[in-house]
Amino acid sequence: MIEQEESFVWWKHGIIYHIYPQSFYDTNADGTGDLQGIIQKLDYLKELGIDAIWLSPIYKSPLIDGGYDISDFYSINPVYGTMQDFRELLEKAHSYQIKVIMDIVLNHTSSRHPWFKLSSSSKDNSKRNWYIWHDNLNEKKPNNWRTNFWKTAWTLDKVTDEYYYHSFFQEQPDLNWRNPEVKKAMFEMIKFWLDLGIDGIRLDVINLIFKDKSLRNNSILHLLSGKKAYNRNQPEVYKLLKDLRILLSQYKDKASIGEIYAPPPGNSSLVNSFLGNGENMLHLAFDFSLVFSPFNAKQYYKIIRNYYQSLPDKSWPCFFISNHDIGRNLKRYFFSRYKFNKAKVLAAMLLTLKGSPFIYYGDEIGMENTPLKRKNLRDRYGKMFYPFYKGRDKMRTPMQWNSDEHAGFSETSPWLPVNSNYQYVNVEKEKENPDSLYNLFEKLIKIRKQHKALHMGDIKFINSGNNNLLLYMRYINNEKIMIILNFSFIRRKTQKLTLGRNYDILFSNDNRKPNQIGTERLTLNPFEIIIIKINAD
Repeated sequence: MIEQEESFVWWKHGIIYHIYPQSFYDTNADGTGDLQGIIQKLDYLKELGIDAIWLSPIYKSPLIDGGYDISDFYSINPVYGTMQDFRELLEKAHSYQIKVIMDIVLNHTSSRHPWFKLSSSSKDNSKRNWYIWHDNLNEKKPNNWRTNFWKTAWTLDKVTDEYYYHSFFQEQPDLNWRNPEVKKAMFEMIKFWLDLGIDGIRLDVINLIFKDKSLRNNSILHLLSGKKAYNRNQPEVYKLLKDLRILLSQYKDKASIGEIYAPPPGNSSLVNSFLGNGENMLHLAFDFSLVFSPFNAKQYYKIIRNYYQSLPDKSWPCFFISNHDIGRNLKRYFFSRYKFNKAKVLAAMLLTLKGSPFIYYGDEIGMENTPLKRKNLRDRYGKMFYPFYKGRDKMRTPMQWNSDEHAGFSETSPWLPVNSNYQYVNVEKEKENPDSLYNLFEKLIKIRKQHKALHMGDIKFINSGNNNLLLYMRYINNEKIMIILNFSFIRRKTQKLTLGRNYDILFSNDNRKPNQIGTERLTLNPFEIIIIKINAD
């Protein structure tokens, strides 16, 4: 059991909020969110109870892929502001006791990066081996590797008549991490931002950065199984993460968060392998299994149990329910009359499980994926595959602050259309409604912070006797807190509860009184949430 003396560690015990900068708040009326917009909304984040913000890429970029195509790792994209703006954001966020996490892309650069311009200029250039090149033999591609959207991952460079490899768009050539010079340059870049004062790094697609040295073909079914893919999950990644952990340990209170993408339904064992022994690789690793799951208590239990069981002993879990690539959690039940009830139950689970909760901007007010016409799309993937796949723009639309034009996000037409529901789904309206999703988030975050069992403690699942219910105990030393969640739209009964006679109801979305709980079988109302502190008799 965790000792009570353990101090608060922001990346383990805090609430982390993911901001897509283009869509958060626009202060200069150009239709795009900016760093000053984030600064102006720090009061909002502090009031909600946020301990850290993770920023999607804000570097100089052609924005072919939402800023993940970086042309200068050392500069701020002018669309977001200046380096002085970023320093101001750091200073003011820290004055609010809010940490700042930068999105770091180690796998690739933009094709407009000076390194790639040099690399592609000549076969003899000193930067040639900084990327993955291969001879054009018999006008055949080197192997059958595909990008994440099934197109060939090899593009022929007309100047040097060789192929270069890219896991994503052809404008995003992959770096050659087998070249020690690449590692040295990228580690120096990370040190630059750490020295500037950032608190953590989120590592984009970190399991992709090494590829098979022999460039062997992938099996046809590798994307379905997620196994034996030669262009990802290579053993060299583990050594790199150990070296990166050593670098971070030279600084105080820094953390690394790795995005480990595995195809649906996810792969917890693979994800958690990148945590090492829990103290020598990543601090946290993203597992997409929960995001891929339907809204189902039994399925959630299986996923969470398997996830916990595959964690190294000294590691710490983390959870998220929405994502800027996969979608917002409300998409799972878009046509359900109970969608906001379901969102509340899912939020309660996120904020009471053992692990660091990540909140995607707008989830706290119930923002949904926004239906967009092709003419409004910015995401190239959406344009390529429309209408069969409409891309990622729908989960990246502007934050809905109020009922004013453009949802209070900007004084002009925003870079993406605002969801048409903004007049009743927005921060201002949510704050006014005591039963809103926002107020549930705020209350549960406050309760989580007030009780060590919820933000530091261990977890034990309890047999509920019903596949539509989740019951679990969070505990640390003498503090015990029971969470009971009904994922169903009808009333459900638990098995007999062992609460004792001395307990407090910390939260009930149906305003239950202690005498309405008892120690027998409890009948939960549809989508009911109950959090009970069990006191010593």
